Amino acid sequence: MARAKRTDRSEARRRHRSEQALAGIDEGGLDSSEVGGPAPERPTPGTTTAVRRGFATAFREAFRPVDVRSDLRALPGLVRNRALWVPVLLTIVSAWLFVAVRPGETLATAQCGLDRPGGCLPVLATFLFQYFIVTPAIGGVFIAGFMAPRASWLLGLIVGIVAATAYAFLVLNGYIGLAPTETTQPLAQDVVIASYVISPIVGSFFASTAAWYRRFLYLSNPNRGRGRPGAPPRPDGRSRARGASEKAGARR
Repeated sequence: MARAKRTDRSEARRRHRSEQALAGIDEGGLDSSEVGGPAPERPTPGTTTAVRRGFATAFREAFRPVDVRSDLRALPGLVRNRALWVPVLLTIVSAWLFVAVRPGETLATAQCGLDRPGGCLPVLATFLFQYFIVTPAIGGVFIAGFMAPRASWLLGLIVGIVAATAYAFLVLNGYIGLAPTETTQPLAQDVVIASYVISPIVGSFFASTAAWYRRFLYLSNPNRGRGRPGAPPRPDGRSRARGASEKAGARR
């Protein structure tokens, strides 16, 4: 009976540690280091073991409700987070490279290779343009959602607006398609309006999906990258406990 009680208590402690570890990647909480507060104490890798969920359980528990008010209040701290400025910077660089290289004029004759590194720029500019600027810009919003400490939908919306602005700049200045004239100007304006409508909405959805996928991966394998407790690794990659057991077996 006493052994059964100790087993139940150990299982309860493991569940509690697992919930605390999951709270660190939860969309409902922002690291205090991002908002200027003291850094929370985190468990040392290898000292705790989180409970691994099954596929269906991890799939279900990875969903989080959206708290719009709390996410908006956390926006000043999120602006300084790399989850926002990294995809925004990539979007701006992609637009600048597209303007500088003009891949629409040079891609057909570009020869990319080790002997012609300059010929790879049109290919790179086209790749970045397709993933970070063209509506819907899924590259930047996926990065934002996967790296977001919380409010992934809000970061995806902001990155979508930035991508729509870059796309509108390229369209209205004639870097994409025909040069704006009296005939093509209404069409260009319709494209810009559609970009400002589609990119933020799709960006919010894709960023939320990326955040869900990150939580799903953690719940499916929460102990990935952690060593066994009480067995610090040696320089050769082996643990002391394993080396001792191997030596004992050799003596026998």
